[in-house]
Amino acid sequence: MTPLFLMSVLFGLTFGQTMSFCVPTEYTMYIEKSECSYCLAVNTTICAGYCITRDPNGKIFLPKYALSQRVCTYDDLIYKTVEIPGCPQDVAAYYSYPMALSCKCGKCNTDHSDCVQEANQANYCSKLQ
Repeated sequence: MTPLFLMSVLFGLTFGQTMSFCVPTEYTMYIEKSECSYCLAVNTTICAGYCITRDPNGKIFLPKYALSQRVCTYDDLIYKTVEIPGCPQDVAAYYSYPMALSCKCGKCNTDHSDCVQEANQANYCSKLQ
């Protein structure tokens, strides 16, 4: 093999795989309201994966925008709406949730993403499904 071909293959493998670590991933979320009788399991896609980031040593000399960490976040998304069964008439039974169409490594946008993940937050139903 020629050195140029070998370098091209190594470059493609290295950057091809690092780019594909942040992808839409299937996820089951459980939706319930305290006023409603049932819990609803919904299949959706979320952004999950690894993004290359670094923590520079010279923080004093860099502008603030250069210090932000890159995360796996939504590039394109849609919202779907479902109706939770068993709700009284006076309770809004509709719930909207995001579905990732594509993902990217970038700054977390707090307009449509929860940028803090709490470790004690459980994803389960406490009522009948």
